[in-house]
Amino acid sequence: MSKISGFVLAAGEGRRLRPATLSRPKALVPFCGVPLLELASSALHETGMNEIVVNAYYQGDRVYEASRRLGERYGWDIRVSSESKLLNQGGGLREGVKLVPDAEHILVHNVDVILDYDLKSLVKTHLETGAAVTALVIPGKGPRTVSLGLDGRVVKFRNPGQEGYTFSGIHIFRREVLDFLDPNREDPDIICAYQRAVDEGLLVNGIVANHGVYWSDIGTASDYILAHGAIADCALKHNTMLRSAQAEQARRRSELELRGVSCTGSLGLGVELSVPAGSHLHNAVLWDYTRLPRPLLYADGIFVGDDVQAPKPVDDARLPDRRVYISLGIEPEKSELEPLAKQGSGRKYLRIKSGDRSWVWCAYNPERRENAGFAAISDFLCRLGVRVPDVTLHLADTFELVSSDLGQSDINQVAGQMKEHLLFEVVEQVALLHVRGDQAARLEELPMQKGFTKGLYDWERDYFRNNMLDRCLQAPELWVDAASEYCDLRSVLLREPLVPIHRDLQSANVKVLDGRVYLIDFQGMRLGSAAYDLGSLLYDPYQCYSLELRSSVWRRYCRKVHDFNGTPPQSSVLYAAAYQRLLQALGAFGKLWLKDGLEWYKQFIVPGFRMLVEAAREADRYPGLLEMARKGLALAEKKVGD
Repeated sequence: MSKISGFVLAAGEGRRLRPATLSRPKALVPFCGVPLLELASSALHETGMNEIVVNAYYQGDRVYEASRRLGERYGWDIRVSSESKLLNQGGGLREGVKLVPDAEHILVHNVDVILDYDLKSLVKTHLETGAAVTALVIPGKGPRTVSLGLDGRVVKFRNPGQEGYTFSGIHIFRREVLDFLDPNREDPDIICAYQRAVDEGLLVNGIVANHGVYWSDIGTASDYILAHGAIADCALKHNTMLRSAQAEQARRRSELELRGVSCTGSLGLGVELSVPAGSHLHNAVLWDYTRLPRPLLYADGIFVGDDVQAPKPVDDARLPDRRVYISLGIEPEKSELEPLAKQGSGRKYLRIKSGDRSWVWCAYNPERRENAGFAAISDFLCRLGVRVPDVTLHLADTFELVSSDLGQSDINQVAGQMKEHLLFEVVEQVALLHVRGDQAARLEELPMQKGFTKGLYDWERDYFRNNMLDRCLQAPELWVDAASEYCDLRSVLLREPLVPIHRDLQSANVKVLDGRVYLIDFQGMRLGSAAYDLGSLLYDPYQCYSLELRSSVWRRYCRKVHDFNGTPPQSSVLYAAAYQRLLQALGAFGKLWLKDGLEWYKQFIVPGFRMLVEAAREADRYPGLLEMARKGLALAEKKVGD
């Protein structure tokens, strides 16, 4: 009978999981409360093999000690192949198999792969076919670069653009296949060796996992967090330890909810957690012994088992945590920090420059819920396909974000035909959010801001009356002409379906990089009328687009909504939403100028009233609102100037 040994590839530094892996090696990162090394070793042991090799490099002494303890606890024969430097998968296998000299076949399990599959059947097929290599491949997920022939043989392992299968990180090979590794490299690639075996005519099979098989590669922080939610919905058939961990996670989640903690999205929960009642956990992993300080929203983060300190002040003295530099692979003394304009309450922005690379760093006050939910909403939009800045790092324990740098250009700086083209791109992105984001946001229980209700519409109305009509124009009586008709306008909006909306979709929040648009400042996302976003964009006082351009962009939006099998709002709703949004904008201009001392906003008061007049005129059903807008415009031109 052929001798088979298992091999857990565990030497990697886990750079894509940083900063979490700064405190422990990737092999000891918990999934559903169980270290990855333990899950992988258990899966290999369940096939009947006892000898398991684990290669170790990063924090190798900790991997060695953990392997020793696993061996003692379960009676497994785990042998650690210590590497003095990273040898890549091929080099690690070539060195590690020296610890199992009698093994004829090696069953390999990447430590960061979570799998529920009958590995015994994979081994059986491999032996029965006499294959040199048998690789488990995944349909419909991941990069899908592996192409198979009709007979199931691998044709190419790296064939991008062909919509093939994804290499799972689970494979078994005959020992002599290692001869195909590049002998001139210390760190050869095992996939290159497999491809050489294919090219030489050896039998290299791909076994396609059926669609009911759970598989996840948790190489990134987002993948790691979301895998906890995906596994909770699975009927696990083969991986005994994973199934037990799944059940324990459900128990821990229920226990937290009984203690007054709101639990939504994907959660991974360790032991002996301290989470204050009233907290909201969303898409978060808490390692053993994590202690959270206050009842806040904790979203889209990994908490690594320490006491999380109370939020620090977000002031001029605030600087990036040292882990930011380590995780980005840069040196603080060789980096430059460039202050950026403040863009919202409780947030501070810096541009971090190192050589020809740059990022945007943000410290935020989590006491404001919209700040605490930013990373989760950003990740949601990215997965939906909406272009937003990529969150590179989230230090959830110090309330810091690092995102991609989109530069200084926004749609305000673009003119002519290019502006129309970019506006078309914007509404295509927004249509995607409105139609496909609706169901996705509900399924994920996304921690958005409180949705639009009668109360919120009335707040915007009163914001306008207090800050513009009363404080700025000193003419509160102008609202007399508008009061009853405003109730009709509000009813139009309240009858509309509620979908996820950006809420502040104005030109300054549309960045342009390499001819493509990206949406920013979406932390106020909430459920509301889709027309509110279009009213914000098309009747923007910063731009004052022509009727012709507004109509063209509106038609493009409606066509795109239809393409996504949605139903766009009627144009009458657009005009009502534009009027409503302009009330809010004009109220903000008055407050920012007269109360906050930001005179820059004064210049947009007259353009704001002009857009208000146009929205009411195009609606052609609100004579009182139109009259109020006209009187307000005349008074603004007199008092404020153009």
